[in-house]
Amino acid sequence: MAGDRTRVGNVEILACNDGMLELPVQMVFPTLAAGAMTPFNQRYPQTVSPQGNILDPMGFYVLRSQGKTVLVDTGIGPGPIEAFGGVRGNLPQELRRQGVKAEEIDVVLLTHLHPDHVGWNLTAQGRPTFPRARYLVHRADWEFFTNRDNWKLLPYPYVESCVLPLQRLGVLDLVTGERAVTGEVTTLPTPGHTPGHMSVLIASAGQRAIVTGDVSVHAAQVTETDWNTAFDGIPEMASETRRQLLDRIEREGMIMIAGHFPVPGIGKLVRLQGKRYWQAL
Repeated sequence: MAGDRTRVGNVEILACNDGMLELPVQMVFPTLAAGAMTPFNQRYPQTVSPQGNILDPMGFYVLRSQGKTVLVDTGIGPGPIEAFGGVRGNLPQELRRQGVKAEEIDVVLLTHLHPDHVGWNLTAQGRPTFPRARYLVHRADWEFFTNRDNWKLLPYPYVESCVLPLQRLGVLDLVTGERAVTGEVTTLPTPGHTPGHMSVLIASAGQRAIVTGDVSVHAAQVTETDWNTAFDGIPEMASETRRQLLDRIEREGMIMIAGHFPVPGIGKLVRLQGKRYWQAL
């Protein structure tokens, strides 16, 4: 098993976890047939609770590359988040555990603007939690989530507190396409889960990995790429993006890093009896 510190070439990756959600299977996969999850519960026992619910870690990652420290996502926030059972995040403790100070972060790269990925953007006083950092957001996500007409359809009060102030505070950079964060770390558009969802490509010293964000939120989706979740905003695009990205990861032998997969979320894709699975390193 990989520990919570690993390297891809010259890039150091620190895996952290902001907490654990427990969600009913039908809430995550509302169209799933009864019993369809059973073989995946057996293969990935860390993902199922004694009650049969999905255990969903909220992973985030610190990348150290070419003198820069990059934080990928900021978790659920301090909470309690009543919509998720009163969960409280522990990002500050996790960063301290890894020996990372908030002042060290140069870039906060937000894969997308769902609440469990932006919760620690700001302090309780409304200041950037990472005072030296630029916050990178895909323009398509910014335009969608900050459009108040969409708030009538979906409950987005967290946008007011965790997202919108980034622009007013002057710390926001909107990106499109691929964006080099360092010579070894690049954003990769992977839309579907949200309009501007991004993954993070790491390429260094002949080694490659991808932090996939929420392209797949459960390891079962590595095998069943057409299984969309209730949280996929554009379902057909989400499944096509998932298939294409996983095909690339498998074809190029890349490490796959996924924050909602079993902690620390670092693994590879393998073939067993003709089917593709995620396997922890």
